[in-house]
Amino acid sequence: MRNKNPYILGIIISAPFILWAILLILPTFDDWTTLSMPNYALDYQTYIFPLGMTWRPFDAIMGYVNAIDYHLYPTLNHVLIFMAHMGSTFVIYKLTEVLEFNKTSRNIATLFFYISPCTMGTILSCDALNQSYSHLWGILSVFLYLTINGKKKYIAWVVCTYMSVLSKDNGLVWAIVPPIMALTFDKIDKKTCRKELVFGFAIALSYCIVRFSLPYTYIKNGSYEEDVVSIHSRIKGLVNWISYTWFAADYISIVNKPNRNLYIGFLTILLSCAFMVKIWWNKTIWHHKQIWLLIAVLFIVASPHLLISMSIMNAYSSLGIAAIIIGYLCHKYQKNKPQLQTLFFLYLTAAIITDVHHWYMAWQTSLPSKSIAEEIVRKTEKPVNKVYCILIRDDMPKFSSFCVPTEEAIGWGISVWAVTAYKWPAEIRDTTLERTPEVQQEARKLAQRIKKKYDCVWIINKENVEVIK
Repeated sequence: MRNKNPYILGIIISAPFILWAILLILPTFDDWTTLSMPNYALDYQTYIFPLGMTWRPFDAIMGYVNAIDYHLYPTLNHVLIFMAHMGSTFVIYKLTEVLEFNKTSRNIATLFFYISPCTMGTILSCDALNQSYSHLWGILSVFLYLTINGKKKYIAWVVCTYMSVLSKDNGLVWAIVPPIMALTFDKIDKKTCRKELVFGFAIALSYCIVRFSLPYTYIKNGSYEEDVVSIHSRIKGLVNWISYTWFAADYISIVNKPNRNLYIGFLTILLSCAFMVKIWWNKTIWHHKQIWLLIAVLFIVASPHLLISMSIMNAYSSLGIAAIIIGYLCHKYQKNKPQLQTLFFLYLTAAIITDVHHWYMAWQTSLPSKSIAEEIVRKTEKPVNKVYCILIRDDMPKFSSFCVPTEEAIGWGISVWAVTAYKWPAEIRDTTLERTPEVQQEARKLAQRIKKKYDCVWIINKENVEVIK
């Protein structure tokens, strides 16, 4: 037992319990519109080929797999996402060995990646197949690039990059990351790196040629397009990325008013800051190229989301590189190793507190998606074809995918499909009314005006359901 690695043992022992907890979380928000939810549409090419601003064929294929038995969703998604996270964790552990980090640094880097609150937006969501596998294939491309020689290295590089970008579009950055990582740790020289980057850009160009040669279906997404050009969104995304990547702070306890507990929030900030300050406050690291190149790679990997849309889930895209930076900083820390481990355990404590709170809120706010849908079906009484759903905005403030108001928990009415085996209704239109003292009467008047055009109208006010026929 002495030869067992307690860090790795902790990961292995905790994994089944974490997966069990994740499986309790039901779909919410855009989990009800993702390509990977059960899809019974016969025009499969619409979904396999580029759709809107993205091309995610693996998500589309997963939608048809889940359609084999609709009960598979979201369980199968949760399992596959967690498997991808475990796979990335293993690759980080092996990659830090290839980079010749000491044992303590390898363990800290691996556990940091595994337990960081930055993972919560991904592993708790059943809509994160794309992000989790894009990262897995991307970080695997770096590992294989550094461990394989000859033609096989280039084949692995191309395959991993394509698998990453076909999982999610931002994976294209891995076409240039491996040679930069090799240069960072003196595995190749500058001349070789320049040649390899030419090959990497060729990979990216070949993808772009294929991508824009395929037929595509245009879908207007007004909110997404507004987000892309919003300066406020860029700043918010940058703050999300930095805060969730480096600090294990319980932001729900700080930001979300109904769940605010500033004592817990600031405690987690202090516990995680001590470790970060210790490893970054090392003057010697700034005299070497490694840290600067690693920071450059971090920004390269995160750049698609920083330029377009950086949510908490998207922050996961660069977490593997962040973990390698953590490992490098710990490796270069030559002072008091026991103190370093103690400070990391303080970070770990903060991370566990934060992770558990994020999981609990994600679980609790997902439960209405089932109970409300069942109540809608019960009051509708019989299958209907065309429905209008009037939602009264919940007064609970939203916080990412962890604290979700009821109208988003039920996917604006779409969660009913999970109760009706995706058989009815065929069409759901919706509108959301702002909460006012008179909003219930306003909703009923609207329902009376439009009910002749629909088989029935659903009025959803938090967990109260009214069906007008």
